[in-house]
Amino acid sequence: MITSGEHVLLFVSHLRKYFKQSSVFKALRTEIRALDDVSFALLEGETLGIVGETGCGKTTLGRAVLSLIPATSGDVYFNLPAEEMSRIMELDRKFEPYYDPEKADFDESKIPADLKGEFEEFLKLRKKNSLTRKKQSAIRGLRRFMQPVFQDPMSSLDPRKLVKDIIAEPMRLLTDLSREEITDKLLQIIKDIGLSADHLYRFPHEFSGGQRQRIGIARAISIEPKLLVLDEPTSALDVSVQAQILNILKDLQFKMGLSYLFISHHLNVIRIMSDRVAVMYLGKVVELASTDRIFEEMLHPYTKALLSAIPTIDIESKKTRIILKGEIPSPANPPKGCYFHPRCPVAMRNCGWSPRDLREPLRIMLDPTRNPEVTDMKYTVEEIISNEAENIIEVNFGENVTVDQDTLKLFKDLIEKESLMDEGVVFKAIDTVERSEDGSKIVITMIEPDTPKLKEVRKGHFVSCLIYDYNYYDENKPEEIEYGQEVN
Repeated sequence: MITSGEHVLLFVSHLRKYFKQSSVFKALRTEIRALDDVSFALLEGETLGIVGETGCGKTTLGRAVLSLIPATSGDVYFNLPAEEMSRIMELDRKFEPYYDPEKADFDESKIPADLKGEFEEFLKLRKKNSLTRKKQSAIRGLRRFMQPVFQDPMSSLDPRKLVKDIIAEPMRLLTDLSREEITDKLLQIIKDIGLSADHLYRFPHEFSGGQRQRIGIARAISIEPKLLVLDEPTSALDVSVQAQILNILKDLQFKMGLSYLFISHHLNVIRIMSDRVAVMYLGKVVELASTDRIFEEMLHPYTKALLSAIPTIDIESKKTRIILKGEIPSPANPPKGCYFHPRCPVAMRNCGWSPRDLREPLRIMLDPTRNPEVTDMKYTVEEIISNEAENIIEVNFGENVTVDQDTLKLFKDLIEKESLMDEGVVFKAIDTVERSEDGSKIVITMIEPDTPKLKEVRKGHFVSCLIYDYNYYDENKPEEIEYGQEVN
């Protein structure tokens, strides 16, 4: 699904990380879907910004890429020969149609016979090269090429060590440099980050926050890595200090040819630093494109809402703030279909509406102050029961009640009325409204939702939204699609 490239340093495919939530009650044990099927590529010398609300999985993504935490499934390919990386990406894209989200793997039974040979080749390459399929001892050799820079420098620096020992530690552990070579390199590095040689003989607590972050960067670059994962590197700093740190990072990238995975919730920082941007929501990447495209021609409804929050002093270009309804769903129990659909201002009937989404709207529908005709109903609704497993809602009128045709018709008319209102899309997701076999209740069946995939809807612009759900980039497709228009 990600276009192959000659100089791809990092390729992440269908990466997932689920955390088990323990409970003394077995029925309450759940999984937190911190990362849920994330894919992207990072070129050599490129900065990919990762943005999203708090809790969307940005930090977990960085740690999973670095193998600091084990992935639940998926693959991470890093620092491979160009030809081998291109071949892996080519095969990954070829077998993308056979990926089964339920199995979190490719469904071998659906692969055509004429592709079996290439699929075996793909499995061998995956086993050989994916970091998620290697033991930690095998990954150790790659540590010098991929380094983190953490959000809080004070908590990541050993308070008992001098700065010279903190910066030198990776060189001692991961390189063959002599003591003299390490000393020479220390002097060069401390100069590159804007500190002086006498700072090497101080402890972390003697520095300001900005200086400590410089030391954290110095430690990361001391072994000349190819990839830095920067997790909110400026969020705890003053604005003036942020600018200094960002300038240092840009200079180091130009000088050393570094690639950055830049994680931040600060949208203006992302715009300054990034070549491309991936927007995350509830563990998924919902949009991925060049920085200019994301900020000027964003396509996903969530990206539009997120970027509308950027403050501006330019009255003429002032944007209308998009206020999203509701709260972020729990990653332990995410919505069906598109995870964003309960808050989406342009959601369609097939976006993922389920019985739990319909329960409260039904209660409101049956309020006589909203719909006076409810008083004409012969029976009073006693209970509304949602059944997610069977995708139905049961409207119970109590014992010894038989729902007649007039009541059923009135109920259907109310649903039709609600579906025509501004927020009535959930009612449009109803498939059938029928009486139960014993006639004691009304059974509402919802349509089966569709699940969006991250697709290239314009060249180099990937979006996960059913509004743009057609097969990859097509020169003949229109550049602009109106919200709510279903694309064939």
